[in-house]
Amino acid sequence: MPLYEYHCPTCNHKFDKLQSMNASGADCPNCEQPAKRIISVFAAVSGRESGDTGFSPLPPMGGGGCCGGGCGCGH
Repeated sequence: MPLYEYHCPTCNHKFDKLQSMNASGADCPNCEQPAKRIISVFAAVSGRESGDTGFSPLPPMGGGGCCGGGCGCGH
């Protein structure tokens, strides 16, 4: 289920609601009046090389454990 963002024009409250794509809307949890769905802004990461899209590739990730880059032991 997607997470939608809403704004209540009555009390100016902004909130998120996890609901199905078929849901018709949501009521404000503060004043219980109908709220309006707002456009969400999100970040997208491209997996392409920097010459293709202008984005640089993601840096390599450590393993997170000892000697995997996460423990700080320097190995």
